[in-house]
Amino acid sequence: MSERDETTQDKTTVLLIEDNPGDARLFEEMLQMKGNILDDSDNLSPNLSLVHEERLEDGLERLETESVDIVLLDLMLPDSSGEATLDSVLDQTREVPIVLLTGLNDRQFGVDAVQRGAQDYLIKGEIDGELLVRTMRYAIERKKNERELARRTEQLAILNQILEHDIRNDMNVVRGMAQLLQEDIEDDDHEAYLDRMLENTGHVVELTETVSTLLETITGEEDPDLEPVDADSVLESELRKVRTSYDDATFVVDGEIPEVRVRANNMLSSVFSNLLNNAVQHNDADDPKVEISVETDDDAVTVRIADNGSGIPSDRRETIFGRGEQGIDSTGTGIGLYLVDTLVDQYGGDVRVEGGDPRDAAFVVELVAV
Repeated sequence: MSERDETTQDKTTVLLIEDNPGDARLFEEMLQMKGNILDDSDNLSPNLSLVHEERLEDGLERLETESVDIVLLDLMLPDSSGEATLDSVLDQTREVPIVLLTGLNDRQFGVDAVQRGAQDYLIKGEIDGELLVRTMRYAIERKKNERELARRTEQLAILNQILEHDIRNDMNVVRGMAQLLQEDIEDDDHEAYLDRMLENTGHVVELTETVSTLLETITGEEDPDLEPVDADSVLESELRKVRTSYDDATFVVDGEIPEVRVRANNMLSSVFSNLLNNAVQHNDADDPKVEISVETDDDAVTVRIADNGSGIPSDRRETIFGRGEQGIDSTGTGIGLYLVDTLVDQYGGDVRVEGGDPRDAAFVVELVAV
């Protein structure tokens, strides 16, 4: 099937695969009477061209050889029936939107069919011209949006590969060479330059890891697989890492971290690592101090991470998790907080900033206990 240029489309081609002559004639009349409903669509033409086939085999041949904008598909045909009919069309093309026509008043079947790849379904006997044409219009526009989303997802996946395999690897090489040079440098000025180089390359590597995790989250399954995760082990592991990374900062745990499992996945570590790193990187105190506490009940686990920095003004607490939001007086991108918000939302939890005074502000993460 050749692709149609949606920006210059002068007609909307409808392939009707329907073996009942009476139903086919009725659909044709509906389209002729209500095609003007498409007038207010940017990508569709009210000039409808109906192509009718009675057998699935002939309909599939049309799809292979001609440009079609939408398929109206009867599920019960002489040479195919039920789910097999839909599957055959989906095997032929994933580019053309499909609206199912069924005599079954089975809502669950319709929902299942949409999940399998159809855009919508209509029950014969309940269809009028306006419903038919509007359903077609929305199906075509949804399919266009799906194609655009797939294209953008592919682009993000390519960007993720570049981050993981090119930028991060090269920066690790630079950082490794700088560490080797640091052992032989005696000049204080040169040593200061190397320290700055190591600090900046470390930040770039950390940033690429954060962005890579975010891209994996965005381009992954719409509903990620969640499972019970030992939140205490993950939090303790991330605490060990930041204690090693920030010698000049103090990390204090209020009491003990209880053994608890939450609904999450292997990216839970990114939630804790970003909040812990954020508590030090954006801390303007002479002696940065971070306090961590964990509370549990039957339904939820609440992790609170507070620091002794200048805090977060109340008018920024609702927006700080937004895409591209920067930290207070910071040159950082703030993308880590956006990642935190994205992941916690996928887990069915909540993240927020609490505290009346800016200096009392703390990040609070609530996760679902399992």
